[in-house]
Amino acid sequence: MQQRLQKKSQSSNKLDKQILVEDIFSKISNKYDFMNDLMSLGLHRLWKKELVNLMNLKKNEIVLDLASGSGDLIKLIKNKYNCSCVGYDSSLNMLKTSMRKIDLKNVFLVNGRAEKMPFKTRSFNAVTASFGVRNFSDVEQAFSEIKRVLKYEGKFYCLEFSQINSPYLRKVFSFYSRIIPFYGKLFLNNEKAYSYLVNSIKKFPNQIQLTKKLLKAGFKNVEVIDILDGLASIHTAEL
Repeated sequence: MQQRLQKKSQSSNKLDKQILVEDIFSKISNKYDFMNDLMSLGLHRLWKKELVNLMNLKKNEIVLDLASGSGDLIKLIKNKYNCSCVGYDSSLNMLKTSMRKIDLKNVFLVNGRAEKMPFKTRSFNAVTASFGVRNFSDVEQAFSEIKRVLKYEGKFYCLEFSQINSPYLRKVFSFYSRIIPFYGKLFLNNEKAYSYLVNSIKKFPNQIQLTKKLLKAGFKNVEVIDILDGLASIHTAEL
């Protein structure tokens, strides 16, 4: 009985997070890029370029970009590799924003959640996610789905905020993160959205914990590249 109640509570929490995340990103979609530039001082663009430079894709290969947002990662991938891309996001408004921003030649945009994808098994040569995994309602289930849709010898590339190694830098970021909700209130009249984003960074698994989740999901050869001493990190994992 207690186990059933616990599972029901966990399921309810996951659904609540799904609804919250979709509502937040629908409301901030119009100023999403501006806010990302403001909060990261434009550094997120350099970090995404670093992720794309790690990839090695051919023109006939297909990439799935999860939580694709406004499409900036797809734009970088297309510019460098000219391959086919699928942008996948739970927010229709975010997908509409990306439609206005990127060249849609050989780009397909799909609305849905990472925990249950509509794609056939072994469909993609690579799967990417930049600053999106922490918004998944069930990371373990999403990793299971990523493993399912990846082709053999395919790779998963994950860029996320992580644990800063330096205690000094950790204190600096802790102070700065208190300002971020104020940005949301000032520019979007939406303090709640950016309070959520700060909390999602604090709660997200660190480099070691995320590596363990990937290995548990069945990935191998997991590698971690710290950026700015761990403020962000790129995890790469093979099928």
